[in-house]
Amino acid sequence: MVNKVYKLGSQVMEKNGSKHNQVLMSIVVCMPILAYGTAMGWISPHRALLTGPDSPAGEPLTDDHVSWMASIMFIFAPIAVFVFGVAVDKFGRKRALLCASVPIALGWAVKLSCAQPGALVAARALIGFGSGGGFVVCPLYVKEISEDSIRGMTGTFVIFSQTMGNLLVFILGDLLPFQTVLWILLAIPLLHFCICLRLPETPSYLIKCGRNEETAKVLSWLRSLPEDDKRISEEVDRLIIEQTTSEPKFSPKLLFTDKTAVKAFWVALIVNLTREFCGCIAVLVYASHIFAEAGKDEGSSIALSPNKQSILLAAVQILGSMLACQLVDRAGRKPLLAVTSLFAGFSMCLLGVWFYLQSIGVYMAGWVPIVALCVCIFADASGLQPLPFVIMTEMFNFQLRGTVATLIMAISLGTDFALLKLFAPVISWIGYHSIFWVFSFICLANVFYLIWCVPETKMRSLEDIYADLEGKKRTKEEKVVETNHV
Repeated sequence: MVNKVYKLGSQVMEKNGSKHNQVLMSIVVCMPILAYGTAMGWISPHRALLTGPDSPAGEPLTDDHVSWMASIMFIFAPIAVFVFGVAVDKFGRKRALLCASVPIALGWAVKLSCAQPGALVAARALIGFGSGGGFVVCPLYVKEISEDSIRGMTGTFVIFSQTMGNLLVFILGDLLPFQTVLWILLAIPLLHFCICLRLPETPSYLIKCGRNEETAKVLSWLRSLPEDDKRISEEVDRLIIEQTTSEPKFSPKLLFTDKTAVKAFWVALIVNLTREFCGCIAVLVYASHIFAEAGKDEGSSIALSPNKQSILLAAVQILGSMLACQLVDRAGRKPLLAVTSLFAGFSMCLLGVWFYLQSIGVYMAGWVPIVALCVCIFADASGLQPLPFVIMTEMFNFQLRGTVATLIMAISLGTDFALLKLFAPVISWIGYHSIFWVFSFICLANVFYLIWCVPETKMRSLEDIYADLEGKKRTKEEKVVETNHV
């Protein structure tokens, strides 16, 4: 029966099972994050049109309008993080996932029906709310449908979907009319909603609801194994044990009563905030405008148009995400994050130097800002963007992980709002060169913070990580005792 309901891939049961249903389902589940990527990048290719004489609003939008459009998503996204954090446990992963697509679709529909500044800001608020919900539900859903051997790979689909959304909207915005782009972007959440109606609930939530027989059917479909296979029954038993031993709940009080967990929380928070303040989000949102400013001087003209340079940035971002998928389990979290912070810091510094020399009339090659921005975006996608979340999940136990993720995600999204809202006014006050030097300083300071304050989490027990935070070294005897208990 289950195979007739969840038609996503081949229904042929294989003797050793198959992972194709899990992979395909993970891709579909992450479509709200793809929609978020398109929304985040939508301003860049359309800024010139919206602020120009041919604006679809009837009159040119001001810089203040644009800054509100860029930042409003990050006011409502933190609110959604808490709302969906409760809904995902109360109503289920599938229903919460369906609900995430509704405000996103409404947002694009509002943009289609009215291009006035107030309507555009309201539309992006709706999209921000749905995207915030997607960032809560999608990683959880993907984690709970994936088996251990591919969980790392499917976990990277969240960031990869975001980068694909950036690239998609840059290409569409460069090639197609304003209204056509909006119709295509509206189709993404609608398609996601329709497909998700046919998808199952996650096995973990079904176990929580006591629906053990349905859990076995869903696992059978996900693993492409017969329902009576021994591996299916073993996995059901394991899920039952997990649910009875430590069910996660949103409990800040439980987090802040543990002194070592509080230290871990501050480390995870600082690492995540550094990701926001490295400047890459602002660069992606305002990419075409930055390139347009960089190409104003005739002596430093750049061959590609600002929109095509933005497409180049998005393509580089995807390459960085693919590299992260390959290196995260090989190089270790701490070294890879430190190296990418270093490269991002130097590239932002170079970009600041280029803009400063332009401001005093000194010529510098026009390809410099392209290379600097590409290096920064590549470093962001290959380390600064995905690794803080990985470190965060590995520094806390199963019970606290959801609480920490919700708090840090809400703070990070709120930070994004402040950064994007203030980016344009600050530039007009201190200039491009100064803001890029600030970003550079933060990235380079993060390298020293990582070296001295952040423990390595790759393949290490929580006890070892917390011993590092306390400045202690665990003895071999303690590790042996722990192993024997396990």
